Amino acid sequence: MAYNPYDQVSYRTFPRRQTHPNRLAAVARLFGLQTAPVARCRVLELGCGTGGNLIPLAYHLPQSHFIGVDLAPQPIDIARRMADTLELRNLDLRALDLRELTAAEGEFDYIFAHGLYSWIPPDVRDALLAVCRDRLTPNGVAFVSYNAYPGRYPRQMLREILLRHTREIEDPARQIAAARALLSQLPGEEAASLLEQGDDILFHDDLAPVNDAVWFHDFATHAARHGLQYLGEADPHDMFDPRPIPGGDVLDREQHLDFLKLRRFRQTLLCRSEIQLTRDVDARRMDDFLFSDNPHGHRIPGDDAAVEAVTQALRDTSPLPVEFAELIPYAGTREALREILFVLMIAGCVDLHVYDFPCEEEVTERPRASRLARYQAAAGGNVTNACHIPVELDELARRLVILLDGTRTASAIARDLAAAPGAPPLKQIRQYLPGSLDWLARMALLEG
Repeated sequence: MAYNPYDQVSYRTFPRRQTHPNRLAAVARLFGLQTAPVARCRVLELGCGTGGNLIPLAYHLPQSHFIGVDLAPQPIDIARRMADTLELRNLDLRALDLRELTAAEGEFDYIFAHGLYSWIPPDVRDALLAVCRDRLTPNGVAFVSYNAYPGRYPRQMLREILLRHTREIEDPARQIAAARALLSQLPGEEAASLLEQGDDILFHDDLAPVNDAVWFHDFATHAARHGLQYLGEADPHDMFDPRPIPGGDVLDREQHLDFLKLRRFRQTLLCRSEIQLTRDVDARRMDDFLFSDNPHGHRIPGDDAAVEAVTQALRDTSPLPVEFAELIPYAGTREALREILFVLMIAGCVDLHVYDFPCEEEVTERPRASRLARYQAAAGGNVTNACHIPVELDELARRLVILLDGTRTASAIARDLAAAPGAPPLKQIRQYLPGSLDWLARMALLEG
């Protein structure tokens, strides 16, 4: 297989909850498309890299089947070693050009292509969308992310400067160093922001041979040529804006939103062009979903007691979702709850769900962290919970997670934790251990 830059400079991969089948299914349902059950579906990820996104999905959805492909063999080898250690039998990882995928692979209910479309040549972009059309089930959903205009222009300027500055440097390490040296001298927030990025992002994103941003309307037109239509965005609030939008179809509206927001990146969902979607989304749709708090949303100003009660209830259960019916007492009436949740969704304060993530919400006599979390904790402080959300652990919490294999009581856990080099005294650990275990349960890191 030919040289691949991802073999020479490793690229970190992470869980992205916007790609979870639960999220894709929720956005699809918002517009009237009923997709395959999240717990039993077939998933294809194009450009899966080291499996940081796909492996946690395969672990937490054992009745679903996953295939991940990537052109670079070394990241696939890393992913395979992790999958083998976790004994995942529902995951197939392949070092493969996406143009080599055939009908023999079958159809998929959900297809992901994160960080791929803008970074591949035009002919491969055609192949990517062709795969999405040919390999999607009739009600399937594809996730495609890409750099977008007009917001990408400032970063594109820096990219062109860096490429010109480093054009005669072949060694990746020297190229990265030269780019960083120049960035440190450039003015502006954009240069400072890029300087803070890791070497892998700088090299594979801004120094990549191909990195083409597109206007949304051009992307939608490209998808239409392959028999696909725009479904929505992976973050539903991105499709709403309180400002007046000129009349026109959904594509015109979305393009105008990009103007208003100076959007630089999109996480677009596609479905087959023959699907009849319902675009009249209002508060009545809220009955169909579960909800969780999104701490990154724009908080609703005011002192409405019902809004505060619903918001607090979601915060109390975060990151796990809550069914619509369970929230009615906080709002007072079903009708009031619909309106509150609809406004919170538009503001990005809640996430929509169609799947209730299974995990152990109580601390048992012999608590057990997920095998995935224990594996990840052994390598570092970033682990993935049952909701496909990264959780950062401090050193003591990391050691605690490793010990939670279901064989130890709280007393044994405290003793073993205190025996670690540099650990606090046993008395102090016993004092804080119950709260730490409760926190791990609330973070959806324990399993039954």
